[in-house]
Amino acid sequence: MKRINYLYAIALFVSCCLVACKYDTDIPNPSDYAKVYMPQAIDTPARRTFVMADTLQSIVIGAAYGGPNSLESPIEVTFRVDPALVDAFNNANGTSYAPMPAGSYELPNPKASISAGGVSSSALRIKVKTKGALEPFKQYLLPVTIDQVNGNIPVNESLKTTYFVVEGQREGTPLKVMSFGKGSGAHNMALVADIINPHNPDILLVREMDINTNRNGKIDQAAALAELISMPHYLYIPSIASYDGGSYGATIFSRLPIKEQIYHILPTGDINTEKGPLGIITVALADGTEVVFAGTHLNSNATRRAAQLPELLNVMNTYTTQPLILVGNFNERPPSGPVYVSLADAQFIFPCSTCPANTPVTNPVNYSDFILYKQPNRFRVMGYTVGTTSTSAHLPVIAQFQVYKD
Repeated sequence: MKRINYLYAIALFVSCCLVACKYDTDIPNPSDYAKVYMPQAIDTPARRTFVMADTLQSIVIGAAYGGPNSLESPIEVTFRVDPALVDAFNNANGTSYAPMPAGSYELPNPKASISAGGVSSSALRIKVKTKGALEPFKQYLLPVTIDQVNGNIPVNESLKTTYFVVEGQREGTPLKVMSFGKGSGAHNMALVADIINPHNPDILLVREMDINTNRNGKIDQAAALAELISMPHYLYIPSIASYDGGSYGATIFSRLPIKEQIYHILPTGDINTEKGPLGIITVALADGTEVVFAGTHLNSNATRRAAQLPELLNVMNTYTTQPLILVGNFNERPPSGPVYVSLADAQFIFPCSTCPANTPVTNPVNYSDFILYKQPNRFRVMGYTVGTTSTSAHLPVIAQFQVYKD
Protein backbone atom coordinates (compact mmCIF):
# COMPACT_ATOMS: atom_id res chain seq x y z
CA MET A 1 0.00 0.00 0.00
CA LYS A 2 2.90 2.36 0.72
CA ARG A 3 4.20 1.81 -2.79
CA ILE A 4 0.82 2.60 -4.31
CA ASN A 5 0.41 5.71 -2.18
CA TYR A 6 3.90 6.86 -3.08
CA LEU A 7 3.40 6.50 -6.81
CA TYR A 8 -0.03 8.06 -6.54
CA ALA A 9 1.49 11.05 -4.83
CA ILE A 10 4.00 11.45 -7.63
CA ALA A 11 1.21 11.34 -10.21
CA LEU A 12 -0.75 13.82 -8.17
CA PHE A 13 2.26 16.09 -7.94
CA VAL A 14 2.69 16.10 -11.72
CA SER A 15 -1.01 16.81 -12.22
CA CYS A 16 -0.92 19.66 -9.78
CA CYS A 17 2.05 21.20 -11.57
CA LEU A 18 -0.11 21.43 -14.67
CA VAL A 19 -2.80 23.37 -12.84
CA ALA A 20 -0.44 25.31 -10.55
CA CYS A 21 -1.90 23.96 -7.32
CA LYS A 22 -0.22 24.66 -3.98
CA TYR A 23 1.29 21.68 -2.22
CA ASP A 24 1.32 23.16 1.25
CA THR A 25 -2.50 23.06 1.20
CA ASP A 26 -3.41 20.36 -1.37
CA ILE A 27 -1.09 17.56 -0.22
CA PRO A 28 -0.60 16.95 3.49
CA ASN A 29 3.06 16.80 4.50
CA PRO A 30 4.43 17.12 0.96
CA SER A 31 8.01 16.76 2.12
CA ASP A 32 7.25 13.14 3.04
CA TYR A 33 7.30 12.33 -0.69
CA ALA A 34 10.68 13.86 -1.44
CA LYS A 35 12.62 10.62 -1.67
CA VAL A 36 15.01 8.71 -3.92
CA TYR A 37 14.03 5.24 -5.10
CA MET A 38 14.73 2.54 -7.71
CA PRO A 39 12.01 2.46 -10.40
CA GLN A 40 12.94 -1.17 -11.14
CA ALA A 41 11.87 -2.10 -7.59
CA ILE A 42 8.22 -1.41 -8.44
CA ASP A 43 8.12 -4.92 -9.97
CA THR A 44 9.11 -7.47 -7.34
CA PRO A 45 10.80 -9.56 -8.41
CA ALA A 46 11.98 -7.99 -11.66
CA ARG A 47 12.61 -10.75 -14.19
CA ARG A 48 15.42 -10.65 -16.71
CA THR A 49 15.99 -13.44 -19.24
CA PHE A 50 19.12 -13.82 -21.35
CA VAL A 51 20.20 -16.10 -24.15
CA MET A 52 23.24 -18.18 -23.21
CA ALA A 53 26.05 -16.53 -25.18
CA ASP A 54 29.76 -15.76 -25.11
CA THR A 55 29.15 -12.01 -25.02
CA LEU A 56 28.32 -10.04 -21.89
CA GLN A 57 24.73 -8.85 -21.50
CA SER A 58 23.29 -6.08 -19.36
CA ILE A 59 20.77 -5.30 -16.65
CA VAL A 60 19.95 -1.59 -16.63
CA ILE A 61 19.43 0.12 -13.28
CA GLY A 62 18.98 3.69 -12.15
CA ALA A 63 17.52 6.00 -9.53
CA ALA A 64 14.60 8.39 -9.55
CA TYR A 65 13.50 11.31 -7.41
CA GLY A 66 9.93 12.02 -6.37
CA GLY A 67 8.79 15.05 -4.45
CA PRO A 68 6.85 18.32 -4.52
CA ASN A 69 9.82 20.46 -5.45
CA SER A 70 12.52 20.19 -8.06
CA LEU A 71 16.03 19.31 -7.04
CA GLU A 72 17.98 22.48 -6.43
CA SER A 73 21.30 20.76 -7.02
CA PRO A 74 22.42 17.47 -8.53
CA ILE A 75 22.63 14.38 -6.34
CA GLU A 76 24.69 11.23 -6.66
CA VAL A 77 23.29 7.79 -5.91
CA THR A 78 25.55 4.81 -5.23
CA PHE A 79 24.37 1.24 -5.75
CA ARG A 80 25.68 -2.12 -4.62
CA VAL A 81 24.86 -5.75 -5.26
CA ASP A 82 24.00 -7.46 -1.96
CA PRO A 83 23.95 -11.29 -2.21
CA ALA A 84 23.29 -11.45 1.54
CA LEU A 85 19.67 -10.44 0.87
CA VAL A 86 18.91 -13.62 -1.11
CA ASP A 87 18.12 -15.81 1.90
CA ALA A 88 15.89 -13.18 3.47
CA PHE A 89 13.93 -12.79 0.22
CA ASN A 90 13.49 -16.57 -0.13
CA ASN A 91 12.34 -16.91 3.46
CA ALA A 92 9.86 -14.06 3.14
CA ASN A 93 8.39 -15.22 -0.19
CA GLY A 94 8.58 -19.00 -0.01
CA THR A 95 11.01 -19.17 -2.93
CA SER A 96 14.30 -20.98 -3.42
CA TYR A 97 16.26 -18.81 -5.83
CA ALA A 98 20.01 -19.37 -5.91
CA PRO A 99 22.36 -16.39 -5.57
CA MET A 100 24.16 -15.37 -8.73
CA PRO A 101 27.54 -17.18 -8.84
CA ALA A 102 30.67 -15.15 -8.19
CA GLY A 103 32.10 -13.93 -11.46
CA SER A 104 28.74 -14.03 -13.28
CA TYR A 105 28.05 -10.31 -12.83
CA GLU A 106 29.86 -7.03 -12.43
CA LEU A 107 28.78 -3.46 -11.66
CA PRO A 108 31.68 -1.49 -13.18
CA ASN A 109 30.30 1.92 -12.23
CA PRO A 110 28.08 1.97 -9.13
CA LYS A 111 27.36 5.73 -9.17
CA ALA A 112 24.55 7.48 -11.02
CA SER A 113 23.61 11.17 -11.00
CA ILE A 114 20.29 12.98 -10.99
CA SER A 115 20.75 16.49 -12.35
CA ALA A 116 19.33 19.64 -10.78
CA GLY A 117 15.67 19.90 -11.73
CA GLY A 118 15.69 16.27 -12.93
CA VAL A 119 13.68 13.28 -11.79
CA SER A 120 15.72 10.32 -13.05
CA SER A 121 19.36 9.37 -13.10
CA SER A 122 21.69 8.34 -15.83
CA ALA A 123 21.49 4.60 -16.56
CA LEU A 124 23.96 2.14 -15.11
CA ARG A 125 24.58 -1.33 -16.46
CA ILE A 126 25.24 -4.53 -14.57
CA LYS A 127 27.26 -6.79 -16.85
CA VAL A 128 26.02 -10.39 -16.82
CA LYS A 129 28.05 -13.37 -17.98
CA THR A 130 25.88 -16.31 -18.99
CA LYS A 131 27.79 -18.98 -20.88
CA GLY A 132 30.15 -20.83 -18.57
CA ALA A 133 28.78 -19.00 -15.53
CA LEU A 134 25.06 -19.80 -15.31
CA GLU A 135 23.16 -23.05 -15.63
CA PRO A 136 20.58 -22.88 -18.42
CA PHE A 137 17.01 -22.45 -17.14
CA LYS A 138 18.09 -22.10 -13.53
CA GLN A 139 16.69 -19.02 -11.83
CA TYR A 140 19.05 -16.85 -9.81
CA LEU A 141 18.34 -13.88 -7.56
CA LEU A 142 20.43 -10.71 -7.81
CA PRO A 143 19.52 -8.07 -5.18
CA VAL A 144 20.64 -4.57 -6.14
CA THR A 145 20.17 -1.83 -3.57
CA ILE A 146 20.75 1.88 -3.10
CA ASP A 147 23.79 2.16 -0.87
CA GLN A 148 24.25 5.90 -0.48
CA VAL A 149 22.68 9.20 -1.56
CA ASN A 150 24.60 12.43 -1.13
CA GLY A 151 22.76 15.48 0.11
CA ASN A 152 19.95 15.53 2.59
CA ILE A 153 17.55 13.39 0.51
CA PRO A 154 15.99 10.30 2.17
CA VAL A 155 15.54 6.95 0.44
CA ASN A 156 12.17 5.27 0.04
CA GLU A 157 12.85 2.06 1.97
CA SER A 158 10.09 0.09 0.21
CA LEU A 159 11.64 0.88 -3.19
CA LYS A 160 15.27 0.85 -2.15
CA THR A 161 16.14 -2.64 -3.41
CA THR A 162 15.37 -4.39 -6.68
CA TYR A 163 15.38 -8.18 -6.66
CA PHE A 164 16.26 -9.32 -10.17
CA VAL A 165 15.37 -12.91 -11.08
CA VAL A 166 17.94 -13.82 -13.73
CA GLU A 167 17.60 -16.80 -16.04
CA GLY A 168 19.80 -17.91 -18.90
CA GLN A 169 18.07 -19.68 -21.76
CA ARG A 170 19.61 -21.59 -24.59
CA GLU A 171 18.92 -20.23 -28.04
CA GLY A 172 16.49 -22.54 -29.77
CA THR A 173 13.83 -22.81 -32.43
CA PRO A 174 10.09 -22.63 -31.64
CA LEU A 175 7.94 -25.59 -32.63
CA LYS A 176 4.18 -25.89 -32.08
CA VAL A 177 2.54 -29.31 -32.29
CA MET A 178 -1.09 -30.35 -32.05
CA SER A 179 -3.12 -33.53 -31.66
CA PHE A 180 -6.78 -33.68 -32.62
CA GLY A 181 -9.43 -36.37 -33.02
CA LYS A 182 -11.88 -34.78 -35.45
CA GLY A 183 -14.52 -37.47 -34.94
CA SER A 184 -15.34 -40.27 -37.39
CA GLY A 185 -18.60 -38.60 -38.33
CA ALA A 186 -17.05 -35.24 -39.22
CA HIS A 187 -16.80 -35.07 -43.01
CA ASN A 188 -16.82 -31.31 -43.58
CA MET A 189 -13.12 -30.51 -43.81
CA ALA A 190 -13.78 -26.77 -43.79
CA LEU A 191 -15.19 -27.09 -40.28
CA VAL A 192 -12.22 -29.19 -39.21
CA ALA A 193 -9.86 -26.57 -40.68
CA ASP A 194 -11.68 -23.88 -38.68
CA ILE A 195 -10.73 -25.76 -35.51
CA ILE A 196 -7.08 -26.15 -36.52
CA ASN A 197 -6.15 -22.87 -38.19
CA PRO A 198 -6.43 -20.54 -35.17
CA HIS A 199 -3.74 -22.61 -33.42
CA ASN A 200 -1.36 -22.49 -36.40
CA PRO A 201 0.59 -25.70 -35.58
CA ASP A 202 3.85 -26.62 -37.30
CA ILE A 203 3.12 -30.35 -37.03
CA LEU A 204 -0.27 -31.90 -36.48
CA LEU A 205 -1.88 -35.30 -35.95
CA VAL A 206 -5.51 -35.64 -37.05
CA ARG A 207 -7.24 -38.93 -36.30
CA GLU A 208 -10.43 -40.57 -37.59
CA MET A 209 -9.97 -39.65 -41.24
CA ASP A 210 -11.72 -41.17 -44.26
CA ILE A 211 -9.93 -41.61 -47.55
CA ASN A 212 -12.31 -42.07 -50.53
CA THR A 213 -15.05 -43.79 -48.53
CA ASN A 214 -18.62 -43.94 -49.75
CA ARG A 215 -19.91 -42.21 -46.63
CA ASN A 216 -17.79 -39.11 -47.21
CA GLY A 217 -18.54 -38.87 -50.93
CA LYS A 218 -15.29 -40.45 -52.11
CA ILE A 219 -13.22 -37.51 -50.85
CA ASP A 220 -9.58 -37.84 -49.87
CA GLN A 221 -9.92 -36.04 -46.54
CA ALA A 222 -6.14 -35.87 -46.00
CA ALA A 223 -5.55 -34.09 -49.31
CA ALA A 224 -8.53 -31.79 -48.83
CA LEU A 225 -7.55 -30.81 -45.30
CA ALA A 226 -3.88 -30.31 -46.20
CA GLU A 227 -4.90 -27.55 -48.61
CA LEU A 228 -7.31 -25.89 -46.17
CA ILE A 229 -4.72 -25.69 -43.37
CA SER A 230 -1.74 -24.86 -45.63
CA MET A 231 0.21 -27.91 -44.49
CA PRO A 232 1.17 -29.55 -47.79
CA HIS A 233 3.38 -32.30 -46.38
CA TYR A 234 1.57 -35.24 -44.82
CA LEU A 235 1.66 -38.94 -44.06
CA TYR A 236 -1.54 -40.97 -43.98
CA ILE A 237 -1.61 -44.12 -41.80
CA PRO A 238 -4.50 -46.57 -42.36
CA SER A 239 -5.87 -48.30 -39.30
CA ILE A 240 -8.55 -50.00 -41.42
CA ALA A 241 -7.02 -50.53 -44.85
CA SER A 242 -10.30 -51.47 -46.50
CA TYR A 243 -13.34 -49.62 -45.23
CA ASP A 244 -16.58 -48.55 -46.95
CA GLY A 245 -15.03 -48.47 -50.38
CA GLY A 246 -11.92 -46.64 -49.15
CA SER A 247 -9.84 -46.63 -45.99
CA TYR A 248 -9.84 -45.13 -42.51
CA GLY A 249 -7.00 -43.96 -40.28
CA ALA A 250 -4.91 -40.99 -39.09
CA THR A 251 -2.78 -38.35 -40.79
CA ILE A 252 0.30 -36.41 -39.73
CA PHE A 253 0.51 -32.97 -41.37
CA SER A 254 3.60 -30.75 -41.46
CA ARG A 255 4.46 -27.24 -42.61
CA LEU A 256 8.05 -28.39 -42.87
CA PRO A 257 9.18 -30.78 -45.60
CA ILE A 258 9.26 -34.38 -44.42
CA LYS A 259 12.77 -35.82 -44.65
CA GLU A 260 11.84 -39.34 -43.61
CA GLN A 261 8.54 -41.10 -43.01
CA ILE A 262 7.37 -44.50 -41.95
CA TYR A 263 4.28 -46.03 -40.42
CA HIS A 264 3.53 -49.09 -38.32
CA ILE A 265 0.29 -50.90 -37.54
CA LEU A 266 -0.10 -51.74 -33.87
CA PRO A 267 -1.85 -55.09 -33.35
CA THR A 268 -4.79 -55.55 -31.00
CA GLY A 269 -4.74 -59.34 -30.67
CA ASP A 270 -8.08 -59.45 -32.44
CA ILE A 271 -8.14 -59.65 -36.23
CA ASN A 272 -11.70 -58.33 -36.33
CA THR A 273 -10.98 -54.97 -34.67
CA GLU A 274 -9.42 -51.73 -35.84
CA LYS A 275 -5.63 -51.71 -35.58
CA GLY A 276 -3.57 -48.89 -34.11
CA PRO A 277 -1.94 -46.43 -36.51
CA LEU A 278 1.56 -45.24 -35.65
CA GLY A 279 3.05 -42.73 -38.06
CA ILE A 280 6.54 -41.26 -37.72
CA ILE A 281 8.07 -38.37 -39.62
CA THR A 282 11.39 -36.57 -39.40
CA VAL A 283 11.60 -32.86 -40.18
CA ALA A 284 14.42 -30.32 -40.09
CA LEU A 285 13.90 -26.99 -38.32
CA ALA A 286 15.26 -23.68 -39.58
CA ASP A 287 18.58 -24.17 -37.77
CA GLY A 288 19.02 -27.67 -39.19
CA THR A 289 17.92 -29.51 -36.05
CA GLU A 290 16.12 -32.73 -36.94
CA VAL A 291 13.03 -33.59 -34.90
CA VAL A 292 11.13 -36.88 -34.93
CA PHE A 293 7.34 -36.62 -34.56
CA ALA A 294 5.21 -39.70 -33.93
CA GLY A 295 1.43 -39.90 -33.80
CA THR A 296 -0.79 -42.77 -32.75
CA HIS A 297 -4.27 -43.86 -31.66
CA LEU A 298 -4.48 -46.67 -29.12
CA ASN A 299 -7.54 -48.84 -28.64
CA SER A 300 -10.19 -47.86 -26.11
CA ASN A 301 -10.37 -51.46 -24.84
CA ALA A 302 -7.78 -52.08 -22.11
CA THR A 303 -6.97 -55.64 -23.26
CA ARG A 304 -6.45 -54.59 -26.87
CA ARG A 305 -4.50 -51.53 -25.76
CA ALA A 306 -2.21 -53.75 -23.70
CA ALA A 307 -1.52 -55.79 -26.84
CA GLN A 308 -0.50 -52.62 -28.71
CA LEU A 309 1.81 -51.27 -26.05
CA PRO A 310 4.84 -53.60 -26.57
CA GLU A 311 5.02 -52.76 -30.28
CA LEU A 312 4.69 -49.04 -29.56
CA LEU A 313 7.55 -49.23 -27.06
CA ASN A 314 9.71 -51.34 -29.37
CA VAL A 315 9.42 -48.75 -32.14
CA MET A 316 9.90 -45.75 -29.86
CA ASN A 317 12.97 -47.30 -28.21
CA THR A 318 14.78 -47.31 -31.57
CA TYR A 319 15.03 -43.49 -31.32
CA THR A 320 17.81 -43.02 -28.80
CA THR A 321 19.47 -39.69 -29.63
CA GLN A 322 17.09 -37.55 -31.71
CA PRO A 323 14.61 -35.16 -30.09
CA LEU A 324 11.30 -37.04 -30.23
CA ILE A 325 7.69 -35.93 -29.73
CA LEU A 326 4.92 -38.51 -29.33
CA VAL A 327 1.26 -37.46 -29.57
CA GLY A 328 -2.08 -39.17 -29.90
CA ASN A 329 -5.07 -40.67 -28.20
CA PHE A 330 -3.66 -43.04 -25.58
CA ASN A 331 -7.06 -43.73 -23.98
CA GLU A 332 -5.51 -43.57 -20.51
CA ARG A 333 -5.51 -41.12 -17.65
CA PRO A 334 -2.08 -39.55 -17.10
CA PRO A 335 0.18 -40.16 -15.39
CA SER A 336 -0.90 -43.38 -13.67
CA GLY A 337 -2.38 -45.32 -16.61
CA PRO A 338 -0.31 -48.39 -17.63
CA VAL A 339 0.54 -46.88 -21.03
CA TYR A 340 1.87 -43.70 -19.44
CA VAL A 341 3.79 -45.60 -16.78
CA SER A 342 5.49 -47.63 -19.52
CA LEU A 343 6.23 -44.54 -21.60
CA ALA A 344 7.73 -42.83 -18.55
CA ASP A 345 9.93 -45.89 -18.03
CA ALA A 346 11.00 -45.45 -21.66
CA GLN A 347 12.22 -41.91 -20.77
CA PHE A 348 9.24 -39.97 -22.13
CA ILE A 349 8.56 -36.73 -20.27
CA PHE A 350 5.20 -35.20 -19.36
CA PRO A 351 4.90 -31.58 -20.50
CA CYS A 352 3.22 -30.36 -17.30
CA SER A 353 2.68 -31.57 -13.76
CA THR A 354 -1.10 -31.13 -13.97
CA CYS A 355 -2.08 -30.99 -17.62
CA PRO A 356 -5.58 -29.86 -18.62
CA ALA A 357 -8.19 -32.46 -19.58
CA ASN A 358 -9.69 -32.38 -23.08
CA THR A 359 -12.95 -34.35 -23.00
CA PRO A 360 -15.89 -33.85 -22.99
CA VAL A 361 -15.95 -30.56 -24.84
CA THR A 362 -18.08 -28.93 -22.15
CA ASN A 363 -16.32 -28.95 -18.77
CA PRO A 364 -13.54 -31.45 -19.65
CA VAL A 365 -12.64 -33.88 -16.88
CA ASN A 366 -11.05 -36.79 -18.79
CA TYR A 367 -8.13 -37.30 -21.15
CA SER A 368 -7.75 -38.69 -24.64
CA ASP A 369 -5.15 -36.74 -26.59
CA PHE A 370 -1.81 -36.14 -24.95
CA ILE A 371 1.66 -34.93 -25.94
CA LEU A 372 4.94 -36.30 -24.57
CA TYR A 373 8.59 -35.86 -25.50
CA LYS A 374 11.96 -37.57 -25.18
CA GLN A 375 15.50 -36.19 -24.82
CA PRO A 376 14.56 -33.44 -22.32
CA ASN A 377 17.82 -31.53 -22.80
CA ARG A 378 16.68 -30.80 -26.36
CA PHE A 379 13.31 -29.30 -25.41
CA ARG A 380 11.73 -26.66 -23.28
CA VAL A 381 7.96 -26.61 -22.91
CA MET A 382 6.77 -23.03 -23.41
CA GLY A 383 3.07 -23.82 -23.16
CA TYR A 384 0.54 -26.65 -23.07
CA THR A 385 -3.08 -25.82 -23.79
CA VAL A 386 -6.39 -27.35 -24.78
CA GLY A 387 -8.58 -25.80 -27.48
CA THR A 388 -12.07 -24.51 -26.84
CA THR A 389 -14.00 -25.87 -29.84
CA SER A 390 -14.16 -29.20 -31.63
CA THR A 391 -15.95 -31.26 -34.27
CA SER A 392 -15.88 -34.24 -31.88
CA ALA A 393 -16.20 -34.99 -28.17
CA HIS A 394 -12.48 -34.29 -27.77
CA LEU A 395 -10.85 -30.88 -27.71
CA PRO A 396 -7.52 -30.47 -29.51
CA VAL A 397 -4.33 -30.42 -27.47
CA ILE A 398 -1.50 -28.02 -28.33
CA ALA A 399 2.08 -27.83 -27.05
CA GLN A 400 4.58 -25.06 -27.75
CA PHE A 401 8.22 -26.16 -27.57
CA GLN A 402 11.59 -24.51 -27.82
CA VAL A 403 13.92 -27.01 -29.51
CA TYR A 404 17.69 -26.90 -29.04
CA LYS A 405 20.27 -27.94 -31.56
CA ASP A 406 22.40 -29.92 -29.10
